[in-house]
Amino acid sequence: MDQQDYPETDMQRLQELQRRAEAMTRGDFSTVGQPIGGIPSIEDLRRAIDVLGMHTEQGLRSRHAYIAALTTAQEAERGRLARELHDEIVQQLIALGHSIERTQRLLEHDPAQAAERLHSARASVTALVQELRTIISDLRPPALEELGLLPAIDLLLQQSAEGAPEATVTVEGAEQRLAPQTELALFRIIQEAWSNIRRHARARMADVHFAYTGAGLIVTISDDGQGFTPPDDQDMLDGHWGVRGMRERAELGGGSLTLTSQPGQGARIEVFIPYPGIHGRDPVCGMSVNPDYIGAEHAGKLYRFCSPACRDLFQAQPERYIAAR
Repeated sequence: MDQQDYPETDMQRLQELQRRAEAMTRGDFSTVGQPIGGIPSIEDLRRAIDVLGMHTEQGLRSRHAYIAALTTAQEAERGRLARELHDEIVQQLIALGHSIERTQRLLEHDPAQAAERLHSARASVTALVQELRTIISDLRPPALEELGLLPAIDLLLQQSAEGAPEATVTVEGAEQRLAPQTELALFRIIQEAWSNIRRHARARMADVHFAYTGAGLIVTISDDGQGFTPPDDQDMLDGHWGVRGMRERAELGGGSLTLTSQPGQGARIEVFIPYPGIHGRDPVCGMSVNPDYIGAEHAGKLYRFCSPACRDLFQAQPERYIAAR
């Protein structure tokens, strides 16, 4: 259809849609959700543009927040590695070097004592190699790729320092492998939670429970420690990078994370990761949605949506999106 075939009002509406789309590219999303009228196809196009705009706005907000949290977490991890390498590995290497120098001086007049010191130096080298392997394993756990998530978590808990709480791993349902990046995210969440339990909880017992349900995997990390008052959403924005980082990792896998604790009552972290393509997805865009997201009913069934734009597009053409899913 040529331009002259459109009524002037519909052509003006199309031009307005173009202006709105151009404004969104500049970061102006103020027109999202505002009807434009005209023939149904123009209003459908407006809804589709609104979906694109709202997802772009959400993506920008999430990206900025995640980049800030990720940068802080990376710097904290680099600082931790630098301290471990300097305080442990470097200092032990310096001491080992001094020991070798003394052993060299003993070789001529006391070979027996020199041999004893060389034996001690060999033991120190073996211990250093083990410490380096532990650090390397923290950076990229080989057991995760070679054996899977459950064995990797078992090894993580077994390698804990002396004095750590007694830890158990329990499994409910038939194990299912997830995407590699999702399993790595879950491993990091459990690793961070376990580190917090060992350092701060003063717990005697801890449990990591895997529940493979029909909708997805639920991982619960709980302890019987001293507990604390969980940070609220505003505190999340201003700090508490450990908790925020765990939540970001869960959301990147399409899931969610909840933290519950009270002083003197221990702590509990629950992570839900949906299986790819199953429940908990927006029928329009496929994004992960929770029961508290906005909803709309169709044919006696309640659907959840990540944004009003997706809901509006669904309500305009529900059969299209139900059939697509």
